[in-house]
Amino acid sequence: MMAVWLALIACFSYGTSGFLSGIKSRGIPVLTLVLFTTTAGLIIFLIVLWVRGMPFPRDPNLLYAVLGGIFSVGGFCCFYRGLAVGAISIVVPISALCVTLPVIVSLAYGEILVTLQWFGIILAFSGSMLISFEKKISDNTKRLAAGIIPALGAALGFGAFYVAMDLAGTVDPLWAVVVAKLSYFLFLLPAILFKRPPLKVNLVHMPGVVAIGLLEAIAALAYTTATTLGMLSLVAVISSLYPAVSLILAAIILKERLVGHQLIGVVLAISGITLISMG
Repeated sequence: MMAVWLALIACFSYGTSGFLSGIKSRGIPVLTLVLFTTTAGLIIFLIVLWVRGMPFPRDPNLLYAVLGGIFSVGGFCCFYRGLAVGAISIVVPISALCVTLPVIVSLAYGEILVTLQWFGIILAFSGSMLISFEKKISDNTKRLAAGIIPALGAALGFGAFYVAMDLAGTVDPLWAVVVAKLSYFLFLLPAILFKRPPLKVNLVHMPGVVAIGLLEAIAALAYTTATTLGMLSLVAVISSLYPAVSLILAAIILKERLVGHQLIGVVLAISGITLISMG
């Protein structure tokens, strides 16, 4: 039961940070936003580690957290890019397809899915296809919605991150997250040196940026801890219900609306993920 509660905390934190990221990514360059949110989360966890006083564990499985950091860099860069050019209510649900990879890996390691979960996977993919197309008013045709390609990249990066952190979390969840954040930061530096984005954020944006970093860090820790207490397939799909949180916030605060087939797609995608977690 604790694994479920932690997965729900991860879900809420990911969903809220996704919504805030969608707002901030339209006023802050993607690499700048990733750098500042990562730094905020890393500082918070370094303070927690210092207070806890636990030495660095010498376990090779912790190296999986380095992979987690690499995948996370790619996932968040794609995610923020998608949010910068597309609607929150489209990009966030597509990114939630990250649940597919952990489910496949869990099956390979012997976890068993029931019929309800297989039906949920079909619903989720069908919904994602509907969400992915928007109507072009000028010629009454449909085209890929803005932000879909980076959203799919985010789904792949997040899914790989989930798998890597499941393996690293068996050593120590907190250290696993810190190592992932450190590697995330180090692999981000070459891109920053190459692209040279502005390394300054207006003070009016700082509270939101710090909140994003804190929420992402909390989500990563809650998810990693949950995988040590419950099945990967269950924890991953519950954590991936975060689109519901982002969509509710976008609808209430930004008044974002979807056209008919996209609304059906969102319902199918979230329903599919829900069925997977219920199985």
